[in-house]
Amino acid sequence: MTGFGSGVYENDRWAVSVFVKSLNGKTLEVFIKSNYNLMSLEFSIRKMVREFLRRGTVNIHVDVRRKDIIEPVNPENLSTNINFFKIIREKLNLNVSDDTVLQLATRFSEAPKEEIDPNLEEAISCALTDALKELLNRKAEEGEHIRLDMEERLNKIEELMQEVLKQKEEIYEKAKRKVLEKAEELGLSENKALVLNEITLIMSKMDVEEEITRLRSHLKKSRELMKSNEDVGRKLEFIFQEMHREITTLSNKLPDLSSLAVEIKTEIDRLKQQVANVE
Repeated sequence: MTGFGSGVYENDRWAVSVFVKSLNGKTLEVFIKSNYNLMSLEFSIRKMVREFLRRGTVNIHVDVRRKDIIEPVNPENLSTNINFFKIIREKLNLNVSDDTVLQLATRFSEAPKEEIDPNLEEAISCALTDALKELLNRKAEEGEHIRLDMEERLNKIEELMQEVLKQKEEIYEKAKRKVLEKAEELGLSENKALVLNEITLIMSKMDVEEEITRLRSHLKKSRELMKSNEDVGRKLEFIFQEMHREITTLSNKLPDLSSLAVEIKTEIDRLKQQVANVE
């Protein structure tokens, strides 16, 4: 299910903003971008995402701004190193300018790059948590719209199934009349074993009671799953696939119902499209 969220957090040293966007996907994939080197935090960031989400392609952008000032060099070390290089220049009688001495001293006096400190980790964690919570809220709103749409389509399928039941009996009666008319032309009694066997054989080939029963069961199970708080996306995908298979079998047995079968398949296909958004 698509969605997005953002979060901002500041402390004495850091200002962090996080933007999260989720796209449809059968598995969970997390992509992280930042203006700061967060390699050492990527595992914990992915772990946090897994606590909130189960499926989808998740893109995370983390913007980090440092609020305090970092000295590019250690002043005491710089002074010591300048004196050191001046002594070397004098001892070796080198023709080296003061600018060169300063460059060399600065290079060896640079402050070491600081690893990610707990304050930054805390800021990222808080901002990411807020962003993921907002993402879930937006997904919940979208999920309600999807649920209502899916319920409407299930109701539509039930209505079409009622028409299937009605027309099914008419088709059965029509098939029986054809056999009896043929028997009458041949001078056979409708109670003759041959005639009864022919009717039974035709009715057995046209029997779709199992398919109708399974379709009803799938409709009931779909509604139960949609009311569940669990991850039901894949279960619903399987059920809708089975519904499609049952209606295909039904239409093969009763070709006269092909137009209704097409309408039902259309609704099932739309359900399958919607359930791709459901976790």
